[in-house]
Amino acid sequence: MARHFSTHRIICWRLSRNCNRACPFCLSVSGPHVRHPAHDPFAMADRLLALKVAKISYSGGEPFEYPLLPRLVEHVRSLGILQLVTTNGDRLSTGVPAWITSFEHVKLSFYGSRPVHDRLMGAGNYDRQLALADRLIGRHEVTVGANYMLSAESVAEVGPFMDDVAGHGFNDVLFQTYIHNRRTHVDRTFALDDPRTAIARLREALSGYAGRLPGGMKVHDYSRRDWFIVLDDAGRFTLPSSTLEADFVMGRVTDDVLQVGPGARDSAGAALEAIWARRYGTDAIIDLA
Repeated sequence: MARHFSTHRIICWRLSRNCNRACPFCLSVSGPHVRHPAHDPFAMADRLLALKVAKISYSGGEPFEYPLLPRLVEHVRSLGILQLVTTNGDRLSTGVPAWITSFEHVKLSFYGSRPVHDRLMGAGNYDRQLALADRLIGRHEVTVGANYMLSAESVAEVGPFMDDVAGHGFNDVLFQTYIHNRRTHVDRTFALDDPRTAIARLREALSGYAGRLPGGMKVHDYSRRDWFIVLDDAGRFTLPSSTLEADFVMGRVTDDVLQVGPGARDSAGAALEAIWARRYGTDAIIDLA
């Protein structure tokens, strides 16, 4: 399925903080013992359609641990909203469901090249991700991309990683600056001292890779705030911060009026439109192609 790297009217929906893993660097501090939310995701999807959301990007936690995901994906497909998903790949590595083709795009998470990634995710996980990409692309004709976390260590690892993903038919790579999870000892290990300097180093390291991926390469600099809308597992629209500053809560998905900024309120539709417009006016999304 053809796939856009980015689209207007996109929402990142963190369905649940339940996850089969408990990675120390997880921005949502997810884990196996976190309960799934009790609210109705189908009604929330209908509300997103009414607010003119054009694409939903599912994250978590781990979306494939969410028990209602198959029904939700079918419901959202029937609404005509495009869908993509970011996953650690563990559930898909044991079996790929037929409804995987409902996604415009599947994004597999990486945290460095093989040695760094496997140290964080377990021996052999890096190669399992590549093998999963082969199956998704070859057997299911799914468009596959990579999410790559830019941490203090992984910036220097991009060369070997790019060789691997280009060789396995990935469509694109989205590099994401590390997002603080507010656990000091973890942030001290992974956080970038200066995201802009790290991105400059990344651009230099990737200078020979232009054109090797059909969808290209981009960086999302999450230290640039107030442009990326997240629907969290509590049913709130938030503008996440990658610093130690707290996320900005716009309000609940069911609210008729939302906060656009401190002291600034607007109707829910107009508030989301204002943030989407801000997204395309920011320099937080950097094209590396």
